Amino acid sequence: MKVSVQALSSSGGSYKVEFTDDTGILRVFCHCQAGQLQQMCKHKLALLKGDVKMLYDPAEEKALHQVLASPTYPALKKRLDVYENEIAEVERGLARLKQQEKRLKSDFAYELTHGMRKG
Repeated sequence: MKVSVQALSSSGGSYKVEFTDDTGILRVFCHCQAGQLQQMCKHKLALLKGDVKMLYDPAEEKALHQVLASPTYPALKKRLDVYENEIAEVERGLARLKQQEKRLKSDFAYELTHGMRKG
C-alpha cells in the first residue's frame, strides 16, 4: 500500500504526508520541516490518530481510512499509544520540576531579602 494525503498546515497551506507498508511495517513521511528532519510532527500524529480535521482536502478521508484499515496499522497504533503515555509521563515530570524550580527560586529570593531561614 502507498497512500498520500495533504495535511493542513498552521498557515492554511498543506504538506504531503505519505504512508507505505511495502515492508510489512507502516511507515509515514511528512514533507513539513519537522518531517523532513525525520522528527515527529503534528501532521503525522493527528493523521495516525484518525483526525480528519487535519486533512487539507476532506475528500481524502477515504484515503486516510485506507491507511487506518491497513493490516500493519494495529502494531503502529499500539506503539503510538505507548509513545503518548510516555510523553504524558515526561510532561508530568517536567511540570513537577518546574514547580520545584519555582519553589527553590522563591526560597532563595526570601533568603536574599530576609537572611537564611533557620531549620
